Amino acid sequence: MKRTINRCVSALVMAAMLAAPAAAQDASRDWKPLASSLKPGARVELDLADGTHIEGTVLGQEVDLLVVGPRTRIPVKPWRVGYSEIRSIEVKSGREGMRPGTKVLIGIGVGLGAALVGGLIAVASSD
Repeated sequence: MKRTINRCVSALVMAAMLAAPAAAQDASRDWKPLASSLKPGARVELDLADGTHIEGTVLGQEVDLLVVGPRTRIPVKPWRVGYSEIRSIEVKSGREGMRPGTKVLIGIGVGLGAALVGGLIAVASSD
C-alpha cells in the first residue's frame, strides 16, 4: 500500500515538473479582429490595461492603433489606443435610454391624464 502511494506521489511530482508553462498570448491579437470590424462612427466603451475607461466614437484605424474620439463635454483630440493596451471593448448600439425631451413629454402626459381622471371622478361623484 505504501509503495503504491509513493509511486502515485512520484508520478504527480514528475508530471508537474515536466508540464510546460503556457505561452503568453499577445493581447493585441485578441482585439484586432473585433476592432477591425468596427466601422467609423460606432460607439464603443474601452477599458485599458492602465485602468483608464474611454467612452467614445470610433474615428478610424491605423496599423496597430484604434483611433477613438472620446465622448466628453469639452471637445478633445482623438485618442490613439494600441491594441495591446485594450483590456475590453464593448460596442454600444444606438441610443440607450430616453432623451430628456421624451421624459418631459411623458411627465406632462401623465399629469394631464391624472388631472382629467380626477376631474371626471369629481363630476361623477357630484351627482
